[in-house]
Amino acid sequence: MSRLLVSGLVLFIAIADVASAQNTSQVFGRVTDGSGGVLPGATVTLSSSALLEPRVAVTSETGTYEFSGLPIGTYTIKFELTGFQTLVREGLQLQGGFNAQVNGELSVGGLEENVVVTGVNPIVDIRSTTQGTRFNVQELQAIPSPRDVFQVLTQTPGITSDRQNVGGTHNGQQIGMFSRGAANGQGRWFVDGVDRNDIANGRPFVVDFNSVEEVQVSTGGADVTMQTPGVFVNVVTKSGSDAFRGATWFFRTDRALGSTNVTDDLRRAGANSGNPLVHTNDYGGQFGGAIKRGRAWFWATYGMQNVRLGVLNYYKPDAGCASVQANPLAYSFSDVIDCLNINKQDVPALGSKFNLRPFAGNLVTVANSFGQRVETIRGADDLHPTFETTNKMTFMKLSDSTYDLGPRYWNTGIWDPSWKFSDQHTFSDRWLADVSFGHHCWCDSIVPQTDELRLVQPMLELTTGTWGRSWSDSSIMLVTNNTVDMATTYFLPGQWGGDHSLKAGFKYGHFGEVYDRSYSGHAQAVFNSQRPLPIFSTPFTARVIRDYITPAFLDQNSVYLQDTYSRKRFTAILGVRWDRQVDNVAAISVRAHAFQGQPTIDGTPFNLFPAIDVPTVRAGVVWNTVAPRLGLTYDLTGDARNVIKGSYAIYFDQRSAGQLSKALNPTGSARIDLGWSDLNGDSVVQVNEINQSLIRSVTGFDPANPAGLVSANRVDPNVTAPRTNEIVVGFGKEMAGDFGFNVSYVWRRYDNFIWNDTIGISSSDYSAVQFTPPSSACPSGARCETVTYYVPNLTLPSAYTVTNRPDFRHVYNGLELVVRKRSSRGWMLNASYSYNTTVEHYDSAAAYEDPTNIVRLNGFQYAPSAGIGGGGGSNLAGIPVNAKWVAKLNGSYRLPYEVNVAATADVRQGYPFAQGVNIASRPNRAPAIAVLLDPLGEQRFPDFATMDLRLERAFRVRGMKVLPSFDMFNLFNANTVMGRRTNQNAANANSVFGILAPRIARIGMMVNF
Repeated sequence: MSRLLVSGLVLFIAIADVASAQNTSQVFGRVTDGSGGVLPGATVTLSSSALLEPRVAVTSETGTYEFSGLPIGTYTIKFELTGFQTLVREGLQLQGGFNAQVNGELSVGGLEENVVVTGVNPIVDIRSTTQGTRFNVQELQAIPSPRDVFQVLTQTPGITSDRQNVGGTHNGQQIGMFSRGAANGQGRWFVDGVDRNDIANGRPFVVDFNSVEEVQVSTGGADVTMQTPGVFVNVVTKSGSDAFRGATWFFRTDRALGSTNVTDDLRRAGANSGNPLVHTNDYGGQFGGAIKRGRAWFWATYGMQNVRLGVLNYYKPDAGCASVQANPLAYSFSDVIDCLNINKQDVPALGSKFNLRPFAGNLVTVANSFGQRVETIRGADDLHPTFETTNKMTFMKLSDSTYDLGPRYWNTGIWDPSWKFSDQHTFSDRWLADVSFGHHCWCDSIVPQTDELRLVQPMLELTTGTWGRSWSDSSIMLVTNNTVDMATTYFLPGQWGGDHSLKAGFKYGHFGEVYDRSYSGHAQAVFNSQRPLPIFSTPFTARVIRDYITPAFLDQNSVYLQDTYSRKRFTAILGVRWDRQVDNVAAISVRAHAFQGQPTIDGTPFNLFPAIDVPTVRAGVVWNTVAPRLGLTYDLTGDARNVIKGSYAIYFDQRSAGQLSKALNPTGSARIDLGWSDLNGDSVVQVNEINQSLIRSVTGFDPANPAGLVSANRVDPNVTAPRTNEIVVGFGKEMAGDFGFNVSYVWRRYDNFIWNDTIGISSSDYSAVQFTPPSSACPSGARCETVTYYVPNLTLPSAYTVTNRPDFRHVYNGLELVVRKRSSRGWMLNASYSYNTTVEHYDSAAAYEDPTNIVRLNGFQYAPSAGIGGGGGSNLAGIPVNAKWVAKLNGSYRLPYEVNVAATADVRQGYPFAQGVNIASRPNRAPAIAVLLDPLGEQRFPDFATMDLRLERAFRVRGMKVLPSFDMFNLFNANTVMGRRTNQNAANANSVFGILAPRIARIGMMVNF
C-alpha cells in the first residue's frame, strides 16, 4: 500500500509538470563501438557509496543513457554488452549541480574481459549555462577560512561582500553578498534544496561548518530553477551510510597568537583600537552510520563557536580606563586594547538527518537543525559608545511577544529551527521524482541590555550619528518559511532528432514576517549640535514613534518546465517558469501611544497615535510573471573540451512578505518628527515640551487622520515585479592535467523597480538652495565645500502610491575569467578575475522627486549601502559596496608525509568613499539629507588585498585520522582602511571607524574516525 501511495503521488507530480529548485547532479553519455557506431541495449551500471543501491540503465536506440538526481560522491560506471569487453570507468568525482558526460567505447570481446579506466572527471558541463562555483568538503576543510560557510562563499568569482572576516571576526553574522549588480535582498539560500531564505532581507542562517558536504553557488546563466537575479546558494549537508564514521574538533584563535596593525597615523584618525579579535573557540562533534544496514541511516552533529571581539572606541566603564578613553594616544596600543569592552558572540548549531529506504528505489529523509547567533553588545561601535546604547541578540521565547509565536520547538523554545521531510522515488532508469516539505524560522529577539532600559529614552546627535543613553527599540522577529516542493525528471531519447532531458517543478511557499517592535522611552530626543558645540547640546526635534506588530505574509506558487535537447555536438536548453505572488497583512490591534491624550506645549492633547484595530489588509495585486530561459552550447571538438556557451534569461524579483499590503496598513511602522523645546533642560522629551503643530517630517501614517482604518496610501493596481534581463556569452576549455578555464561576458539590465511615489509631488515642485558649511562646523581636513540641495515648494504630503519607477534602470557589463585545477595528483587551484560596472540611469525627471544628488548618481556606479567592517561591531556603517575589479585565488598542495599547505588571496578595488555635507533641516517636512560632494564611485577607499595561509599534517592512529592544523589570517598584516565617517560638517568627519583586522593565528585539531 505504501508503495502504491508513493507511486501515485509521484505520478501526480509528473503529470502536473512540476519540480522544485533542485541542484542534484547527473551522469549521461553515449555508448559506441570502436568505429563510432552507437550501441543500443548496452547495460550501464552506476555505483557509489553515496548511493543506497546501484542504478542501472539500458542505452536507447541512439546509444544514450542518463542518470539524474544523483548525490555528491565518487562513482564507478560499468558498460556491458554481449559480444563486447566490459568497460569500467572509476573515480568519477561528482559535484552538486554538475552534468557529467561519460561516454563508453566498447571493444569486441567477451563480457569477462574488463577494461578499467580511472580518473574520469570532466571539467566543462556541456548541458548547462549556469554560472557559479562549488566547494566540496575537501576544499572547505583544506583551504584557510574562518570556518563559516557564508564567508567561504566570498571566494566565488565576482562576488563582493559587506564585511571581511579575519579569523572569525564575523562568524555567524548577516553577511551581505552582491553579484552582477543585483541587490542583496534578492539572494536565495537553500539547504539540501529546501528554502531557508529570509525574504525580507536575504539574510543567511546558522549551519555547522563541519556538517557541510558541499556548497553550490550560482550567479546567473539561465537555469530555470532560479527565480531571482541574486546569488543562489544551496548547502548540501552530510548523510549517514552503512559505514559508521564521525569526527570531533577544536580550534582556537587567540590574541596572543596575533599582531597589531594600527599605526600612529591611524590612531590619530580615530582607529584607536585596531579592531582586535580577542579569541575564538570552535568545537563540536558529529557521528553517523546505519540504524539497519541497507535500510536506515542517521547523522547527527553539534558545533559551537565562541567569538570575543574588542570593539573600536568602546571602552570599559571603570576608573582605570577613563583616562585611556579621554586620551588614548597617550597610552600604548596594548593598554588601549586592554580597556576595550568585549563583544561576546556565541554561535551554536545542532543538527540531525535520518534516511530510510522502505523499498527498492525509494528514499525518505527527515532532517532538522537548530542554530542561533547570541550576541551581548550588538551594534557596538564609536556611534554607540556606551553599554546602554547597544542591544543584545538572543533566541526567542514564547513570552517575548503577545503575538502567537507557534508551537514550541517549531518556532521557539530553542535556537532558530529548520525542518525537512522528503521522499524520492526512482521509477526507472529514465524517470525520477521527489516531494519535500520544509520549515524554517528566523526567530530572534533584539532588545536593550536590561528591561529597565526599555523605559529610558535614547538620544541621537544628527551631526555625527552618535547615540546616547539607551538603545532605540526592542524587536521580536518571527520570519518563517513553509514550503512544499515537488520535482520530476525524465529522459526521452531519440525524439525529434536528438535526446531530451526533461525536468519540471512546482513549489508552494507560505512566508511570514512578523515584527513586534516597541520603542524605549516612547520617543527619541534628537539634537543638531553644530561644531564647535559639544554633541547633545542643541535640542532639535522630538521623534515620536509608534509601537507596532506587523504580521505580514506572502503566498507564492511556482511552476517551471525545462527541456535540455542534445543532438551531436549541439545542446539547447529551453525553459520557462511561472510565478504567482500575493501578499497580505493580518488583522491586528495596536495600543495607544503613551503620550496619547496628554497636553502638549500649547495645551492641546497629543492625538497622533490612538489605539487602533485593523482588519486584514490586502493590496489585491497578484503578480503573475512568466520568465523564459534559453541556453545554447556547442562542443567544438566533440570531446567536451572546447565548448561555446550562450544564454538569455529574464528574472523577476521575489516579493517580500506584505510588501504591497503594508502600504495600506495604518498600523505599521510610523514616526513623526515634531518641534521640541527642552523646557526643563534634562535632554528628555516630555509630552508637554512637544509642539504638535510643527511637523518636520512624517513617515508611515497620515497625521490628519491618525485613527483612520483606511490608509491614505495607494497601491497601483498595475504595479508589476521588478525585472532583470540577462545575456551571457562564454567559452569553456578543459586542458590536460585536470585544468580548465572559462571566460564569459555578462550583460544585465535591471528595470521596473518599485518605489513610493509621493502623491501630488514631482521633481518640478523642488527648488535649488546653495549652502556653505561654516568653517567652525568643519574639523581639520574636512571638505566643507558649497553644495546645492533642493527643498520642496509646498508641504510634502505623507501619502504615496506604490508603483513602478518610470525611466529608471541599472545596466551591468562584466567580463569574468575563471581558472580551475581539479584536485588531483596532490594539488588543486581556483582563480578568478572579474571586471564589471553597474551604472545607474535616470532617463528623465519622472525618475525622481527630490533632485538632490541626482547629478552625482545619474550615469555613475550603482553601489548599495550595507554594514561593513574589518572587525568590531556587527553593523559598522552604511558603506556603498561596489568594486569594478575583483581577483580571487585559493588552492592547496600536498607535500610529502601528508603535509598539506593551502592559501587564499583576495584583491579588489576599494569601495566608494561617499563624502557629503549634511543638511539636518529642510522646510515643508522634507527629511534630512547628505549632499554628495563627488559622483558616486569616483572617490574610493584604498584597494583591498589580503592573504591567508594554512598548514596541516595528517596522522593515522588506530583507524583514526588526526589532523592538527595551523592557520594564519591576514598573513602580511595589512591595515587597509575600510570605513570612515562621511559627514564633512561634523566633529567626526573622515574619522576611521573600520580597518582590516590584524594578523592572527589559529591552532586546531580534527579527529576523523
